Amino acid sequence: MTELYQDVIALLTDFGLRGSHYVASMKGVILKINPNVKIVDIAHMVSPYSIIEASYLIKSSYRYFPEYTVFILVIDPGVGSSRNILALETESHYYFVGPDNGLFPNILFEDEIEECVIVNNENYFVEPVSQTFHGRDIMAPVGAYITNGIPLPNFGSYFNPKKFVHYPIKYELKPKEHIIECTIQYVDSFGNITTNIPIKDNLIRDTEIELYEGKSIIFSANNKEIKGIYASHFADVPKKNLLFLKGSSNFLEISINQGNAAENLNVSIGDIIIIDLK
Repeated sequence: MTELYQDVIALLTDFGLRGSHYVASMKGVILKINPNVKIVDIAHMVSPYSIIEASYLIKSSYRYFPEYTVFILVIDPGVGSSRNILALETESHYYFVGPDNGLFPNILFEDEIEECVIVNNENYFVEPVSQTFHGRDIMAPVGAYITNGIPLPNFGSYFNPKKFVHYPIKYELKPKEHIIECTIQYVDSFGNITTNIPIKDNLIRDTEIELYEGKSIIFSANNKEIKGIYASHFADVPKKNLLFLKGSSNFLEISINQGNAAENLNVSIGDIIIIDLK
């Protein structure tokens, strides 16, 4: 790890409030190996086992960290099984350590990955390794050793990113009809819904479908259709009215001004919905 950059490790888990001691033990392992590292908690309240939510949280936040940050991702329903643990570096010099369970291809494009290895060198593990807590005994120490400058090949053998396990997230565009069948990636504490419909400038990415203020959009799910308008901010519509907007992570969001959209529309993370942009 170059001395030009301060060492940062960022943690993402689904351990929840009653798993705070699990997070603390991971931090203890890290600090024993590198007492100077800065540890940032991205989130520990990820919905249990949710690859969809975890992927969204990382891909929408990691680029705001300094180069050489190490992201340790412990969303690991397959812990103790034959699934691989991987460590990788991107071309933009971010490191990721986590299970090969569909997270990585939903965060990174293959051509963004500079180097990737299967973590199998037990010299860098905390012994004895628990079959139910690889986050503490494998991922945390490996992440810490990366901040100490240990090269990725030291942790194990080369892994081809083309062989990543894939966890498909529904996104089907019918451009002629301007209809998108998509997935809810995230619901925040206000009930705002983040879809996986990407927006670039004023267009649905990779299409000619334009979004402009006042455009009518129809939401469909659970045999219910509700019309709202595309807006630049919440106050563009009356209180308790539905609106669509470009969220801070550049995905289409569905909200209710001063209301809870997820509750009112009876949807949650992972649900498939239809957006009609005609």
